[in-house]
Amino acid sequence: MILVNVPEESVALENNGIQLQFTTRTVSEALPIKEFADEWRQPPGKGDSTWTRNRFFQGVWYEGWGFGYTQRFDYQLGYNEATTDLYYRDENDLDAPAGRVPVLLKISQLRAQGVKLQRRWQWSSGFFAQADLSLLSASDFQDGILAGELGSNGDFFSGSARLDYRYSEDLLLEHQFEPPKGRGLALDLNLGYTGTHRSARLILQDLYSAIEWRQAPHTQGAFDTVDRDVANAVQLSPLFSGKRLLTDYRQRMPLFAEAQYTEYRPSSDWMLDLEYFDGDLRYRPGIRWGRLPGNPYLGYEMIDGQWLVQFSDDRGMWSFQLGSDSTSWEKANSLTLAFGFSLPVF
Repeated sequence: MILVNVPEESVALENNGIQLQFTTRTVSEALPIKEFADEWRQPPGKGDSTWTRNRFFQGVWYEGWGFGYTQRFDYQLGYNEATTDLYYRDENDLDAPAGRVPVLLKISQLRAQGVKLQRRWQWSSGFFAQADLSLLSASDFQDGILAGELGSNGDFFSGSARLDYRYSEDLLLEHQFEPPKGRGLALDLNLGYTGTHRSARLILQDLYSAIEWRQAPHTQGAFDTVDRDVANAVQLSPLFSGKRLLTDYRQRMPLFAEAQYTEYRPSSDWMLDLEYFDGDLRYRPGIRWGRLPGNPYLGYEMIDGQWLVQFSDDRGMWSFQLGSDSTSWEKANSLTLAFGFSLPVF
């Protein structure tokens, strides 16, 4: 799993020509990203979310219109600290925790590709607006919740949980079926102002989204643990009772919002970026030295402790951004990677 954030700002939009953009943003609160996707050998920390958003676009711009091919992969897993502790204990054959344990897993995932239509308006006052409409063909999704309570009873760890789960691949019960196909759309909006002394913008991704899945599998029911006769071990071999259905389903994706403010100064520009997703607000003050080659930018994200650097050319034809909260990739909980390229040809 590749995990990262990119400049959401389009490159050289005032130019007619070819455009290429890639953005990826990943945050793993309980464990480093590599550890979360691999074996859990270290105890999880605080946090209740792991997510990644990945975007790719290749297209052309002409007279305020853009058109091209787009891909996206979204993954969002919500949990509580008791669930991560329980999973860590089970992975490392440790004793069960004492008392009742609330368990929670909530997942939303989408893999899709399609075409994107863009329209940009710019006025002499400095205000601008851009709307992006993506028409998507989806191949993979998950959307569901597992919630309940477990508790130790002597050497036996027992409990129950309810499941409400829709999917294109069953990762819990290995249900075999013909994978469904999804089609839908997503709307993004970009509003802003650029003046002599300052600029600001607001970016709203998935302001509206709807992916229609035809005859998608839907599993509802309850888990009840069974004793594996292993002393002092977490009992996670469940019996499941419930029902499976094939139903049409409309999947909605969560809103991602970003605000950017820049104050232009003689020697450097002062910047503040805000990011809102999954109920969390992150903020990053930064400085850009526009008179130096490559227009270097350095910012620090206060919540996750991520340093971020960016370089771009004076004409706005290319941009590169890289960020991490650790000098070691294997220890990073927050990663950002982005680049954009625009080539005027018309």
